[in-house]
Amino acid sequence: MRLIDLEQHRDSVRREVGATQVRRAEARGRELRSYDPDAHGHGAAENYVRSARFFFRAAVKDGLLDGSPAADLEAPPRPPAPERPLTEDELSELRRIAAGTGKDPDLDVMLLDFLRMTAARREGALNLRRAHLHHAQRAVTLSEKRGSVRTLPLSGDMLRRLDDFSRDRGGHRPQDHVLRYRNGEPLTRRRFNSLFDRLDRHCDWSEQLDVGAHWLRHTTLSDIAAVSGLRVAQAYAGHKSGRRSAIEIYTQVEFDDLVAAYEQVFGPR
Repeated sequence: MRLIDLEQHRDSVRREVGATQVRRAEARGRELRSYDPDAHGHGAAENYVRSARFFFRAAVKDGLLDGSPAADLEAPPRPPAPERPLTEDELSELRRIAAGTGKDPDLDVMLLDFLRMTAARREGALNLRRAHLHHAQRAVTLSEKRGSVRTLPLSGDMLRRLDDFSRDRGGHRPQDHVLRYRNGEPLTRRRFNSLFDRLDRHCDWSEQLDVGAHWLRHTTLSDIAAVSGLRVAQAYAGHKSGRRSAIEIYTQVEFDDLVAAYEQVFGPR
């Protein structure tokens, strides 16, 4: 197996997945930003690259190969993301649709509001436990990818809503999940997919943009950056900066800076 063989296979996977996505969208009457198969399948190609690197690295480690042919295998460049901050009218429309459709609108509205105020990734919502709600400090702790943890300001009203929601669905212990289905089971990733698919069916602009949870994160972080600058937005997002200058170390973003930004965007806590 040579590098060129892996590159050809990677590109074949991307084209096949892209063509499948277009065929399924056309069969279901769904709107896409582009019906060119080459505009899709980049995520599948990235997964192929990661898998090939892992497979051949393991083979080298076990002494089955002298070197990995996937060592220099690169993922194809991604097209520019269509994401932009959502307008207040667009946010209101999504929330209105979530509240008026589906089998569990209370969960859907709670999820949208939580994502909007915290700029949380999916993991932040899925991992949210009752112990992460800090009523006295008016704050919430997010536990996200690669074990990253950060604490953000959150209004007392939103904290009470989350607390009551969890209790009504069987959450009482500190370790119990906050966001839960009506049967008491914790929220799963599937809910994100079903929610935003439903929003697409009832909204005439979101489907082409492929609006999802990350659009809410993008919107909130753009709002935070607009009122408090990129460094505060970076801290709010949980992004780790690289090597920092002495000035950046001495003037690091504090929780009070996050509070000030939060209150400028969402009002007093």
